[in-house]
Amino acid sequence: MSNNGSIKSANLHLTGLCNYNCEHCFARNLSRKYLSPAEWEPIIDHLAKIGVTKINFAGGEPVLYPHLRELASMVKSKGFTTSIVSNGSLMDEGWFDEMDGLIDWVGLSVDSPSEEDEIVIGRHCRGIRHLENVVKVSEMAHAHGMKVKLNITVVRRSWNKDFHPLVSAMNPERTKVFRALTLRNENDDLPDVWSITDEQFADFKQKHCDIGNIVFEDNSDMVDTYLMFDPLGKWMVNNDQVKAYLPFEILRDKGVEYMLDVEKYYSRDAVYEW
Repeated sequence: MSNNGSIKSANLHLTGLCNYNCEHCFARNLSRKYLSPAEWEPIIDHLAKIGVTKINFAGGEPVLYPHLRELASMVKSKGFTTSIVSNGSLMDEGWFDEMDGLIDWVGLSVDSPSEEDEIVIGRHCRGIRHLENVVKVSEMAHAHGMKVKLNITVVRRSWNKDFHPLVSAMNPERTKVFRALTLRNENDDLPDVWSITDEQFADFKQKHCDIGNIVFEDNSDMVDTYLMFDPLGKWMVNNDQVKAYLPFEILRDKGVEYMLDVEKYYSRDAVYEW
C-alpha cells in the first residue's frame, strides 16, 4: 500500500475492562463505560470518508465489549478490513464461529516466552497458561481463515530471551515488536519495572531480525502516529508521551494532521498488505 498522504488504520478502544492486570499497561485508565454500535457509526463513517481502510478493535480486552459481533458486522459491511488485539483468553471455538467472516486479523499480545514471566507481569487469569493458549488461539484463527498478528512488548524480564520457538509455534503472518511505553497520566505513577535501555532494545532487535514479516517499533515511533479512540469515542492522542482525550469534533473539523504525524506514521511500516 502506497503513501497517499492519509492515515489508513484506526484503533477503537471499545472498553477499558480487562481480565488481565499487566504491570506496564498504558490503557489501564480507560473508561469502563462504552458506546453502542449506533453511537460508533458516525465516527466510523467519518473514518471511511478520510481514507481509513482498516479498523482495529482494542481495549482493555475488546472481547469483553458486549456488542462486538454487531459492531464488527457493521464495520465489515462498510468495506473495512477488521482486526482485533486481544489477550486471547476468552477466544474459543464458539467465539470464532460467532465472528467467522467478520474479523480478518487476530492480534495476540505477549511480553515474554516464559510462562513464569507472564504470570509475574500479570498477563494471566483463571489459571490459563497464556503462552499455550495463544498458540491454540492462533491455530483456531488460521482454521477460520483469519490472519494472525503477534504483538510482542519487550520488557525488562524479556529483552534477553528468545522468541523464535513461540513465533514458530504461532506462525503469524505479521510480528510486531514494541518497547514497553511509559505515558504520563496513565502508568507513570507506578514503580517502573518494565522499561529497557536503548542498548537492550537494539540487542533484542539484532537477535530477532531474521524472523519473517517482523516490524520493530520503538517508543519514539509510537508517539504521534496512532489514530485512536477511547471507549466514549474521544480522540485519544499520545503527544510527547502524554496521553490526552479530545472531542471527536476536533478530528472532524481540523483533520488528523492537527495531532498526528502522517509521514512518521508511514515510516513505521504502519501500512502493509492487509
